[in-house]
Amino acid sequence: MAITKIRSRKVNSSINYAKEDDLLEQLQVFERQMGWSIFEVLEMLKKQKADSLSITKEKPFHYFYARLSKKTVIIRLQTSEKETEFKLPIEKLAKYF
Repeated sequence: MAITKIRSRKVNSSINYAKEDDLLEQLQVFERQMGWSIFEVLEMLKKQKADSLSITKEKPFHYFYARLSKKTVIIRLQTSEKETEFKLPIEKLAKYF
């Protein structure tokens, strides 16, 4: 019989509201912190080279996920402390490409 370790984590969910410009600023900060080209990834989605893309770093844990959905991009930013998910219109991202 094989035994494996299981880690469960409860996540408290809350809903807040933010301006689109504030969310874009948060993306820019996350991009600088991680040294990732997040806006290049989003441009690939806009050009429909992929439907979704993700970038992960294990230590320290950081996760970026973006999925194209009609005229919006669903974005998830995750660290070991929190997870944030929001939608932005694709045309709002155009000035960053």
